[in-house]
Amino acid sequence: MELEIAEKNDNPLLHRQEVQIVIRHENESTPKRSEVIQNLSEKMKAKKDLIIIDHLKNKYGKMESQGYAKIYKDIEALNRIETKPSIDRQKTSEKAKPKEPKKEKAEEVNEAAEEQSAEEEDSEKEESKEETEEENTE
Repeated sequence: MELEIAEKNDNPLLHRQEVQIVIRHENESTPKRSEVIQNLSEKMKAKKDLIIIDHLKNKYGKMESQGYAKIYKDIEALNRIETKPSIDRQKTSEKAKPKEPKKEKAEEVNEAAEEQSAEEEDSEKEESKEETEEENTE
């Protein structure tokens, strides 16, 4: 994979550099974001955490991809400007843990009703036990 910087603009108002990149990947698949971030950080001498890959697009029929990246000066500027989904997309070291599927409200209501009926049954059983004990003692 060969990374070339086609255009580089400095944006002092947003505290970042905006970079147009061209990636040539002969006999290889399209590079992953993590690989592009790694190569770009080495080439631009920037921290990996401060690089946001906006998009990578393949050229049909060519072993070439074009992309747009933003390299921030500090983490505060990155968090202030970028959206949460675009920041989360860049995280490669942490794998997403499988989450419990969200329950719909109807399911939650049914479960609550089942729990309540189970509690009522338990209390009825206890009351019947107490009544039989009272009858036995008389």
